[in-house]
Amino acid sequence: MKSLFWSLLALVILCSSTLAQSQTTTVDKQQQQLQKLMSKVGVDVLEIKVRTDQPQTYRELKIRWAAAAKSATELRPANNSEEQTPAPSVSIIDDKKRSGTLPRLRSLELSSTHIFIAAVDATNKLRWWSIVLDPRVVRAETQTPTGELRGEDYYVSKVNFVVAFPDDPEIAQLRFYHPVWNGTDFDLKLLTAVPTR
Repeated sequence: MKSLFWSLLALVILCSSTLAQSQTTTVDKQQQQLQKLMSKVGVDVLEIKVRTDQPQTYRELKIRWAAAAKSATELRPANNSEEQTPAPSVSIIDDKKRSGTLPRLRSLELSSTHIFIAAVDATNKLRWWSIVLDPRVVRAETQTPTGELRGEDYYVSKVNFVVAFPDDPEIAQLRFYHPVWNGTDFDLKLLTAVPTR
């Protein structure tokens, strides 16, 4: 019985140390991936630490995004996202302070239907980041002459959406990037920047 107890205790200790080591490896890998991604756009990434001193408040910005378009209902195919498009007109509709903390993202998985949001300070250091579904994207499914359904993504020209970010007084700007696949990895294309102070 004693040998079973000691064997179980050794197994529990081994499993917990393996789990802690794998979590450290995941954070290190994410740190390297984030540094590589952000260095291409001139943003410094400081070491990621699990923050125990997270602010107990966050801010919600309601943003109106209006792309240069001929009409308010114009749709543009999303598959031409690499084309040069004029910067959108972006304005803050509402700014609210909320109680609580934001969930921490555990992976850095990009796609062309997402927007990468970087909160930077006045010295171009990354303070926070998030990945959200691109609020401009709508999906249309139409029937082909053979009866098959075919889906295609489009960008709407005007959209309102909410971005929640930590109430960190160091955050000076939110930058919105579109991930663009270059054949081997994603690059970030700056869409717009919104001052937060």
